[in-house]
Parts: sequence; C-alpha cells; structure tokens
Amino acid sequence: MEDKDKDLKEKEQETGERNGKEQGKSRECSSKGSDGDTEAAGKGLDGEAAEGQTVQGQLEELKEKNEEYYNRLLRLQADFDNYRKRIAREKEEMYGYVAGEIILDFLGVLDNMERAALSAAGQDCDCGSASLREGIEMVVKQLREILSKYHVEEIPAEGEKFDPNFHHAVMQVKDTDKEEGTVLEVLQKGYMIKTRVLRPSIVKVAL
Repeated sequence: MEDKDKDLKEKEQETGERNGKEQGKSRECSSKGSDGDTEAAGKGLDGEAAEGQTVQGQLEELKEKNEEYYNRLLRLQADFDNYRKRIAREKEEMYGYVAGEIILDFLGVLDNMERAALSAAGQDCDCGSASLREGIEMVVKQLREILSKYHVEEIPAEGEKFDPNFHHAVMQVKDTDKEEGTVLEVLQKGYMIKTRVLRPSIVKVAL
C-alpha cells in the first residue's frame, strides 16, 4: 500500500514538473513572438519614414525642375518678343527706305507741276489759260494729298531759323530787317517722311 502511494506521488510530481516546463516554454514563445512583433512594427515605421523622405525629395526635385522650365519659358518668350519687334522695326525701315526712294522721284514731278501752275497763273486770264491753270492746280492738289497719305510733309523753311538738319543754304544775303541766320527764301521745297528727311529745303539765308 505504501509503495502504491509513493508511486502515485512520484507520478503527480512528474506531471507537475512537466506541466511547469510546458508553461515556461509557452511563456517563452509568447515573449519571443511579442518581441518579434514589436521589432517588425518598428521596422515598418522606419520604412514608412524613409519612403516619406524619398517622396518629399522627389517633390522638391520636381518643384526645382518646374521653376527651371518656367524661367526658361519666360526667357524664350522675351527673346521671341524682342525678335518680333526687331523684325517689325526692320520691315518698317525697309519700307521707309524703298518708299523714300520712290517718293524722291515723285517730288520732282510735283516740283514741275508747281512751276507750271505758277507760270499759268502769270498768263493772261482768257478761258484757255484759266482752264489750264485750274487743271494744273487740281493735279498739284492731288499730288500733295497722296504725299500726305504716306506721311510726307513739307519742311517749314521761309522765316524759320536756319537748321542744317533740315535746310541746305546755297546763298547768304545781307538783310538788316532780318535776324542773322533767318531763311529768306526757299529755292526748292524740302520734304520729310515721318521723322526722316527725304530732301532738305534749298534756301537763301540772311547774314
């Protein structure tokens, strides 16, 4: 009987020890699992932070490129505007030069028509000469209107102060009634197209 009780106690003790070991192992595994989860979670946060920094860096790089392209576009636009203005200016200058050459020849015709009008005005006033004079004056008027249409204007001269930029003196005459350098008479009219002198006025100037 005593032997049976002894065996029973030994078995109970072995069972208890075995259960204790199993519980210890279970706690150890649980602890290791918890530590693993914490470590994995930490690594996940670090990965997200690194990814966020990468995205932020890419955004900054894109922003810099965008500003660079925008500034380049502004420079190209400014260059194009300057090119367009230069072409327009050169075109206007070329037009003015060509038009000026043609108008110079045209002015010779106007000079002759004005002389003819003066000559007709000095003739006897009969029907023929009157009609001729009116016809010539009409042509002169039309010629002047055409010149005005193309911004060609006569240079003021008689009674003005002599200006070598606009006047060409071929005679100098003493005149006590006029201030020295005053234009006394216009021998040939001068003309300008806008701000450009087509031909200066040929004048007589007071000494």
